[in-house]
Amino acid sequence: MEDRKKMYPEEAADLLARERLSAKRYGHTLRVADTVEDLARIHGLDPDRARFAALLHDAAREMPAEEFLNLAHDWGLPVGEPERESPKLLHGPVAAELARRELGVEDGEVLDAIREHTTGRPGMGPLSLVLYVADKVEPARDYPSVGRLRRLAREDLRGAAAESLRRSIAHNEERRRPTHPASVEALAWLEEAEEGA
Repeated sequence: MEDRKKMYPEEAADLLARERLSAKRYGHTLRVADTVEDLARIHGLDPDRARFAALLHDAAREMPAEEFLNLAHDWGLPVGEPERESPKLLHGPVAAELARRELGVEDGEVLDAIREHTTGRPGMGPLSLVLYVADKVEPARDYPSVGRLRRLAREDLRGAAAESLRRSIAHNEERRRPTHPASVEALAWLEEAEEGA
């Protein structure tokens, strides 16, 4: 038990998030952490590991746009056209790197979950899926299909992730905004898996 606390030091993750986030964003972080812990138990995943990732997922969310780009450059993080146009898309990758650098996180799946929670990606692992979904269905989220998505999340993580991606892509299309290529590819990957099942 003590080894697990060293691997996933919840207090350190909580402090990192609390120090970097507004009260509103920190409240969201705690709701995501509670939601992911619940969903992880339902789906047979490690709830401590999931909660740890959730506490860190938005740790970089409120940085200025220029800082995202500077850190990404300094740390060798990939920056494509979507990230140049909307640097906030880098908050997951930057938060993952902060977790690695400041807390010594070495668990690749935890880092992937933090990195991928905004756009998703094809081939996402279970920890990435559960964090992606929890971020979209935490209790304060309020949009027309959220109730249905919350129910689906308890039954089928992959189905919930696919439905959330469809909703996000449709929302972007309605607003005539581009969708990140990773989101489009993640949806195609999930739908291909649904068809093959």
